[in-house]
Amino acid sequence: MPQPPTEAELALEKLGQRLRAGFAKQHPAQSLDKVRDAVREQYEQEQEATRQSKPKPDVAKDQQRQPPEPDVDR
Repeated sequence: MPQPPTEAELALEKLGQRLRAGFAKQHPAQSLDKVRDAVREQYEQEQEATRQSKPKPDVAKDQQRQPPEPDVDR
């Protein structure tokens, strides 16, 4: 059978609870929606940066190339 906790153990446990409660008051956790918005915004910024960094295809080269002529002698 386990022994009952001593007074020192009970005092430490109570101190730990008070410390956790005080920390929670000073540093409230952000809501999940705020975190989602921040992550979405960062993702969109990264995607925009990658789109801007990619070279655009040269339209003049595409216009000079002609598609192959179809076979007329069938």
